[in-house]
Amino acid sequence: MTNDTLQLSQKWRDEGLRYASEINAYVRRGLESNWETPGEEPSEDSRGQLASQVYKFIKEANRTKDLETLHEQFPAASWPFQETHSQLMRAVYPIALLREGALLVAAQNEDLSRTVYVMDKQKANRIEHVQAASCSVDGRDIALMDEQGVRIVREPDRELNGSLLATYTWATIIDQLREKYPDIETLQPESYRSADVIPFADGTKLLVVSHDGIYLVEETSALLLHPTVENIREWAGGDDDLTASLAMPHGAISRSGRWLAYGSQDSDHLLLDIEKYVLHSFEPMSSYPHYSLFSANDEQVWFNACHFYNGSTLGISLPDNNEDPLSIDEDMRVYAGVAVQGGNIMGDAYGYLRMIDLEGNELWRYFVSGTISGMALNSDETILLVGTYNGTLHVLDLTSTEPSPYEISTSSIRESYRWIFWDHQQPLYW
Repeated sequence: MTNDTLQLSQKWRDEGLRYASEINAYVRRGLESNWETPGEEPSEDSRGQLASQVYKFIKEANRTKDLETLHEQFPAASWPFQETHSQLMRAVYPIALLREGALLVAAQNEDLSRTVYVMDKQKANRIEHVQAASCSVDGRDIALMDEQGVRIVREPDRELNGSLLATYTWATIIDQLREKYPDIETLQPESYRSADVIPFADGTKLLVVSHDGIYLVEETSALLLHPTVENIREWAGGDDDLTASLAMPHGAISRSGRWLAYGSQDSDHLLLDIEKYVLHSFEPMSSYPHYSLFSANDEQVWFNACHFYNGSTLGISLPDNNEDPLSIDEDMRVYAGVAVQGGNIMGDAYGYLRMIDLEGNELWRYFVSGTISGMALNSDETILLVGTYNGTLHVLDLTSTEPSPYEISTSSIRESYRWIFWDHQQPLYW
């Protein structure tokens, strides 16, 4: 390293330590006093003025493969780049952890389509023959999508080869919908590029969550779950233009496959018992239903509703859901989450992860910076992938016992490494 680079590194590390230390102390005082006496808020991180130089070093280190030096001399941070590099950033969606530590990830393109990568600590490979991908609740089965349809593959390798469980074609699904709903414009051929297509166990069914509606798809049938035909006719108000379009569609499948939780901006929180085919609805605690997630033990489902960048989450007990809903949180607009033993890890619009137990108690929080776009967890709950709309994929070690002095957190978990998806170029390791 040149003398100039060493001086740049020293400034970066010194300011990173100062800022993280002061913010962590401020958050600790705020939580201890219920934010009544947090003290003076720390001064802003001044590393924004160094960001362009550091970005050049990141790119050069990736070119020369001097990644260990990069990691040591420039501890990763996102917030210094917000002003100078925001125009380069795009959403990143973690999908699953594959065999031998490989990561399946998608990055959003300018036309809202997605590019799929398989990556690890050494390299990122673009998958040309797959245009979108999703994952089952248990992480074993992957839905691989292209212009023709969906293949459900169990535990695929780095080339996305594995046991083929089922195949669905878009043409068949769309024909089934047209036959059942001839007057309604339902799923469109290109919707899969931005849809969440969640496989049930063994690939026997799919939950398709898209802006063109939420659907339950089986081998021989496709059912429009939301909006209902009655909803569509009511919204049309006598107009002949009948579409199943939705804002903020979301959906989740329970581990058992018995329950579906879903909704959209204009709905209640909806819970469908597939076994009895009974639909339950719950009034949101905030303005607009936005997200749903089942607990790992299938004993609760959490629904989040948002208002601007804030929101509220309520918990519903299963299977009888006859207890009063539990207020889990009254602050977060939740964009993504994962279920772990003892609770759920939720990601919000302000860039925070929060581990909350099933009684609604916050156990820890961790700041990744940037609105969280997606999360994925490995089977033994040791590695958490977090994607952001700032174009970063964070690989977090949930087993760490020593926190990083450069990270903002109330826990000991820490980032192992990250990838940057900026400027539609090859992802950069950091």
